Amino acid sequence: MSTPQWQECISSIIENPGLVVVVGNTDTGKTTFCMELVNAAAALGLKSALVDADIGQSDIGPPGTIGLALPTEPVERLSDLHIRRMYFAGATSPVGNMLPSVVGAKKMADEAREHGASLIVVDTTGLVRGIIARKLKTLKIDLLAPQHIVAIQRDREIEPLITAFSKVEKNVIHTLSVPPLVRQKSLELRAARRRLRYAKHFEGAESHVIRLDDVGCWGTWLNTGTPLPWQRVRFLERVLKTRVLHAESVGRGFYIVVDRAPEPPEAALIEEQLGTREISIVPGSTFTNAYIGLADSRANTMDVGIVQAIEFRQRYVSIITKLKSIAPVRIIQFGLMRVKPDGTELAKLRPGEI
Repeated sequence: MSTPQWQECISSIIENPGLVVVVGNTDTGKTTFCMELVNAAAALGLKSALVDADIGQSDIGPPGTIGLALPTEPVERLSDLHIRRMYFAGATSPVGNMLPSVVGAKKMADEAREHGASLIVVDTTGLVRGIIARKLKTLKIDLLAPQHIVAIQRDREIEPLITAFSKVEKNVIHTLSVPPLVRQKSLELRAARRRLRYAKHFEGAESHVIRLDDVGCWGTWLNTGTPLPWQRVRFLERVLKTRVLHAESVGRGFYIVVDRAPEPPEAALIEEQLGTREISIVPGSTFTNAYIGLADSRANTMDVGIVQAIEFRQRYVSIITKLKSIAPVRIIQFGLMRVKPDGTELAKLRPGEI
C-alpha cells in the first residue's frame, strides 16, 4: 500500500538516488515515507539502506540505538527488516545527548556505503521545534551531506530548516504534507511502545559476567583511572561515614563509588582533604539496571545489555544480554538510561552522573 501524494517525490528520488534525510515532527508519517521509499527501491532492484535514527521510537533495533538495515524486498513494516548494525546512542531523546545522535547517524550511513547502497534513507527523531532541535538537525544534515532532504510538515514547522539549507547547491529539498490518515499518538502510547520494544529485545536474554580488566568503559569515569590504595580508601570511609565500594584517581580528580550518597558537609570535607573540587561521588545502586551497549575491539556495538550488579572489589560486572558469547566484548558503553528487562523505564541518568 502506498501514499499517492508522495509518489512523485519517491519517483524523483529513485531516479537520482543518494543519501536522503527525512525530517518532520512526531507522527507526521516519516517512518511510513521511509518504508515506501525503500520498498520502491527494492521493487526496482536498487540497492538501498535504511538508517533508523529515531532513537525514541526505533523500528530497527531496540530503543536508544541507531539501526542499519539493508532491504532486499518490500516489507509491510520497518520492524520486519533485519538489523545489520547498530550504534548505541544510550538515550531515547537527543536532548542532552546530541553528539551521539549525530555521530551514530553518520557512522551507520558510512557503513551503508561500505555495503554498496546506492540509496541511503535516514529516518530522524520528531524533535523539530526550538533552538536545540534546529541545532541538532542542522548539524546532522551538514555532516551527512544528503542529496535529498524530505521535509514532512503540518503547518510550516520545518520552514526554518528548509530555509537554512535552501542555498546549499547539493541539496534537493522536497516539501510534503502530512497524509490525512496519519494520527498523533499520546506520550503514554509512545512510552508503551518503547516498553514493548525493550521487552521483545530482552526476551530470552542470558546472564553473563564481564571482568572490568578485560574491557574499556565509555560514558562513565569508572575503570578509566588508577585504583586508590586501600589506606586512602579507609580514609575516605572515615570522612564520608559510609562504605567505599570503589575509588580511583582520574586525571587530577577522584572517582568514588559508595554505599550511600554523602551529606553535603561530608562531600565538602572530602574536597578540602583531597585538595580538589574534581571529585565525583556515586552511589553504587546507580549502576543497577543501567542500559549499556556492548562493543567489540573495533568499537562496533554488537548488542545492548542491562547491568544487574557490579562487584567493584572483585572487578566484574553482571549483565544480561542476548549475546550468546561475551568473549568479543571489549567496550561497555554506558548510556543515560536505567531500564528493567520487562521494558520498565526507570529514572534517567544525568550526563556525567556515573
